[in-house]
Amino acid sequence: MKLYLLRHGTASDVAPSDAERKLTREGEEEAQIAGSALAELGVKPSHVLSSPLVRARQTAEIAARAMKFRGEIELLDELTNGTPTQLLLRTLKPYSSEDGILLVGHMPSLSEHLAALIGSKSPQGLPLGKACVACVDLDELRLGRGQLRWLLLQKQLRHIVERNAQCNDALSFDPKNPEENDDLKRLDDFKRLI
Repeated sequence: MKLYLLRHGTASDVAPSDAERKLTREGEEEAQIAGSALAELGVKPSHVLSSPLVRARQTAEIAARAMKFRGEIELLDELTNGTPTQLLLRTLKPYSSEDGILLVGHMPSLSEHLAALIGSKSPQGLPLGKACVACVDLDELRLGRGQLRWLLLQKQLRHIVERNAQCNDALSFDPKNPEENDDLKRLDDFKRLI
């Protein structure tokens, strides 16, 4: 099973409560880019699970739409900050036979979950900026058993979307521009990895 851990996009600081903070326009764009990049990479989650906080729900909705996800977004309190990874894994047990699940949540918990899943002692080396995503491959839902396949920052996700748009415009390699061909080949190689 692959778990895709996506942090919510940039949110407004003005709201009646932290739970009600909405995405800014920038945050909406970040979520769109994250979802579009995941779609370009061939990610097709069987479930999308989100923290119930507004900014995470909005990120999940936008990313899911960009990925053409047809199911319902499920809300999990275990994706809010402060939940131990062991509790999150128990909550994910019913999904253990699925191929891929998108989890949308918050920092610092997402980095803590990521570290615990791959057996890292410290989450500090695994920063998930706004609307960044990490992919962990798990044979079983146990702490320390996961393999970090990749962690993509918003800038890298944006590059994937832009490169794919250029690929679709060109639809072929350009013999006069070998540098562009190398970029296209790297993107194809990366898609094969996941």
